[in-house]
Amino acid sequence: MSRTLLGFFFLAVLVCGLLLATLLSGPSPVSFSEVLQAIFGEVSGAANDIVWQIRIPKAMTALFAGISLAVSGLVLQSVFKNPLAGPFVLGVSSGANLGVALVLLAGFGASWGLVPCAALGAFGVVLLVLFASRFIARSVSLLIVGLMVGYFVDAIVSFLMMTSSSEALRGFVTWGLGSFSRLALDRVMSFAIFTAVGILLCASQIRYLNAAQVGDAFAESLGVNVRLSRMVVLFGASLLAAGATVYCGPISFLGLASPHIAFGIFQSSNHRVLFPATALVGTALALVSGLPQNVPLSSVTSLFGAPIVLWIFLRSHRGGENV
Repeated sequence: MSRTLLGFFFLAVLVCGLLLATLLSGPSPVSFSEVLQAIFGEVSGAANDIVWQIRIPKAMTALFAGISLAVSGLVLQSVFKNPLAGPFVLGVSSGANLGVALVLLAGFGASWGLVPCAALGAFGVVLLVLFASRFIARSVSLLIVGLMVGYFVDAIVSFLMMTSSSEALRGFVTWGLGSFSRLALDRVMSFAIFTAVGILLCASQIRYLNAAQVGDAFAESLGVNVRLSRMVVLFGASLLAAGATVYCGPISFLGLASPHIAFGIFQSSNHRVLFPATALVGTALALVSGLPQNVPLSSVTSLFGAPIVLWIFLRSHRGGENV
């Protein structure tokens, strides 16, 4: 069996096992047989309600969040040619956070809905960082720009929090802790739609993402409309990050870590391989992060995400790369 097939088989088995663990874990005990009976409609009562109203929505939310953030991170790293790029590190999640804050705390854009406002905020930050990348060659410098943009946006959010009502502030703070357990099944389906749109936008430009690794000039020589392709994938990445942020809260580092783990497993820079591989890795990381009970999701993802950022930086420095 080739390395690629073996890698996908391993990740598929891991994701299936973690999905089962998510269905089985929780404060109320539900056995494996009860889970199967509830899924196939052979049981009713408390076990059926727990599985369909709590466990399945949580598992599906984690799945879509993992796919969204992982693919968003892969696209950002490819477009910016920066191994430290990611929705959280580059401030994209902060832009989505601002969009949510404007709706929940200030009431701006409430008629549009949370996801469109969050997507606009995320896309605005992406465009700003993309503009800065034209004048900055070093990866760490671009990273600092993204962090500064994120801090600036967070300052605006803090101001909105100080001037909002106590009820609105309570809801925003609860949302900010992050969770996979807050969505009912019907809202999970709306999350799935936004995820599918973002994935389709990014997947439609895989040819550009592969060519862009060599350079924009090479991509143009292949007949790729670089400017249009870049805007399409960046909007798709912004939509993915915004959807995950709206439905699950700000989740740090998952989008940054997943592409590196996928590359370590498959040792391939072909996005036709990396795209599904990164999505599977992101799903696995999200499911693992959701297993601990009564722990803020953002805290769990930071526990494994921060060391990965440090490892990437140290590895690049040791290899003599200009980061």
